Amino acid sequence: MITSKDRLRFLLYWTAIFIVSGSMLVYGIAKPIQFQNFTPADHSSLSEGHQLMWKFYSYTKAYPIIIGVFEVIGAVSMLFNRTRVFGCFLLTIILGNIIVQDYLYDISALNSAIFYQFLVLVILIFDFEKVKIIMCNLFTVEIRKKNTVLLLLALLMTLFIKFFETRII
Repeated sequence: MITSKDRLRFLLYWTAIFIVSGSMLVYGIAKPIQFQNFTPADHSSLSEGHQLMWKFYSYTKAYPIIIGVFEVIGAVSMLFNRTRVFGCFLLTIILGNIIVQDYLYDISALNSAIFYQFLVLVILIFDFEKVKIIMCNLFTVEIRKKNTVLLLLALLMTLFIKFFETRII
């Protein structure tokens, strides 16, 4: 039997998913045109930091497109049960970067990015059991004796290669 508490949790869970997923999908799709043809003279009302960041993003079309693709992948991943936690982790990386940039460059969209990141955390709390399994698997250490020898050999090879790399390159 479904209780009113379960219905409320379901409603809040999917509302958070749709808000973040829909917003990040729109931002991701709009990235290629968001930064095109930016000139500081046309945007004199923006802060100096805002102009600097937008100039950086508009320098090449490839960088905003790459970020947009990852935003779309994260947004779509959130819509499916199997990939939701992956989408949340991916969007956390993207949103974390956006939050830092918005804060340091005085961008007015900072509050929106913080809001979306908060909702991502809420979704991860709803999916706590999945997150717990992933984190346990991610940080489980299984080093066998023969692997230890191979790890040491790999470390020595790395040091050897790095030594010559600094001399050649």
